[in-house]
Amino acid sequence: MNSATPGRARPQRADAKRNYEALLAAGKSVFAQSGTQAPLEEVARRAGVGQGTLYRQFPTREHLFAAIMSESIDLLDRTARELLTAPDPWDALVQWLRLYDESAARYRGMTRVVAEGIADDSSPVAVACTPMRASFGDLFDRARAAGLVRPDLTALQLFTMISALPKDPERGTTVPPYLDVVLKGIKP
Repeated sequence: MNSATPGRARPQRADAKRNYEALLAAGKSVFAQSGTQAPLEEVARRAGVGQGTLYRQFPTREHLFAAIMSESIDLLDRTARELLTAPDPWDALVQWLRLYDESAARYRGMTRVVAEGIADDSSPVAVACTPMRASFGDLFDRARAAGLVRPDLTALQLFTMISALPKDPERGTTVPPYLDVVLKGIKP
């Protein structure tokens, strides 16, 4: 931290910012091509940086993955908050779950990383997903309060269930008909 501005982190140097952006772009490309378990050495190589630079920016695979997911997480959070005012709570919930499903299918192995990360509140993925989980929880609670969702189901259980469905990255969705079966099964 910069002592001149307590509580605020120092701005990144220009070369560190370039390296960060190059690593994010390379991570997206490598994970899209080879899945989330692709070697991190390949990410560093494609970014044109050494492994030390990679690990300074992203100490673990999960840190890199959380950074890659940040745009999707922000979109999902914003969408959930917007859908809270939609006239039909069920349609709003389903619309959000389908959007989440699309984002969860982007990288092979992504759902496993998300499911494992969400289970550990201190993980980089769980920390990154906190605002999105809260806004989804509000959306879920609205549908449940309207009697549209089983009373014995929690938002986290539903989120985890959708995350665990088999994904088809080429189609960008869950393999049919799993999502539709789950959506029918959560009704009271």
